[in-house]
Amino acid sequence: MTDTDNKMSDHDEALTEKLRVMQAQARDEAAFQWLVQQYERRLLYYLHRFTRPAEAADLLQDVWLRVYLKLPDLKAPEAFRVWLYKIAHDVAVNQLRKKSRREAAAFQRVDEAEVSAESVDDVELLENIELVHRALQELSVPHREILTLRFLEDLELNEIAEVISCSLGTVKSRLHYARTALLKIVKEQCGE
Repeated sequence: MTDTDNKMSDHDEALTEKLRVMQAQARDEAAFQWLVQQYERRLLYYLHRFTRPAEAADLLQDVWLRVYLKLPDLKAPEAFRVWLYKIAHDVAVNQLRKKSRREAAAFQRVDEAEVSAESVDDVELLENIELVHRALQELSVPHREILTLRFLEDLELNEIAEVISCSLGTVKSRLHYARTALLKIVKEQCGE
């Protein structure tokens, strides 16, 4: 498949999703179910980064309920994915606030810092999927979230800033510190 084919395929997928969002906004149940099928597993994985699996399933139901209720008010159907993750973020943070004021405060506290380049060895370590998933569980909630949004959901930095309601500089800083922490944990798991 060529780059042109990939771009066309991505464009077609974006158009299909926009159409389904618009249909779901008009309360087309089949279109809403299509959106649920497209995002359910990814959202559940994202919510697992915040809490235990049993709680994540409950949070997921809350997310879909809010999406269903608020979907007619979405002004830009092409922004559905970012809007969806913003709702998931808000639901998760509200849950954290209920559970622990201290954990929720950590979500809002990150220093600005310069991002440095990773070495080739570090990149190779981070390509071991199993190690990375285990290491993710050991990170703080803000670090798990930023890595999940950036590398698993492939959101742009400005989209992440919108989802987590912070500045672009904070996203860059948090991403830098999260990668550093993840790499440290992976290296420890490998005995380096």
